[in-house]
Amino acid sequence: MPHTPLRPPTARRALQGALAALLVGAASAQDLSADEVLENLEARTQALQDASFLLTGTIFDADGQEIILEVETDFIPDEELVRAYFIQPDALADNFVIVDGDTVYNYLFVTNQVTILNANDPDALGGLLPEVEDELEGGVNLTPDLGRFFSGDTWEASVEGYEESPDGPVYRLRFTNRDEGANIAYVTATILDGEWLPQSVTIVQANEAPLAELFFEDYLLDSGLDPEELRFIPPDAERIDER
Repeated sequence: MPHTPLRPPTARRALQGALAALLVGAASAQDLSADEVLENLEARTQALQDASFLLTGTIFDADGQEIILEVETDFIPDEELVRAYFIQPDALADNFVIVDGDTVYNYLFVTNQVTILNANDPDALGGLLPEVEDELEGGVNLTPDLGRFFSGDTWEASVEGYEESPDGPVYRLRFTNRDEGANIAYVTATILDGEWLPQSVTIVQANEAPLAELFFEDYLLDSGLDPEELRFIPPDAERIDER
């Protein structure tokens, strides 16, 4: 699916977007707390009809080897529906993951099989980021609403800075893991001020080595995605239900 630069909301959601803007009237001030930034992020996500973006970056395996990640992601908030199509790494190319409410469909292209899991299952992403899947809150979350990852008492959110980026000013948030024995020590994220969309996420392990550096690119908003297209699975795929 081709991706184009950020577009404004369609008329269908113009009123809802305006109401969201009123709710976050202090949006462009640079003195917001971490909770206020996350509230703006949640309101922005829920005001969307749909969103598409390219998730890119690098994952580091246990030996420190780099795994290049490129995933086309489509999202419909009202349906609680996400489809993530893998381009890289090569081992996962043409696989896809569908998150439909509390159910995950993990499709393997090579075997033409789809495994059905609960969204809170640690294996829901196929073991791509096992440390993340085990320790982040809320099960699988492939949406722009990063706050859903850090909804529990395990994480302490703070504003680490406010800075310029090529896409405009961003808040840099830090989520510190209160569990000192956990695999993940902290996560940092940059959020575009005013747009209230994530720009990047860095996950750092307890030994200070990076686990993943991820970037959200080529946002396309309110393009009229068809939920049935996002739910499509080849009809001849073998289904393995592990819920």
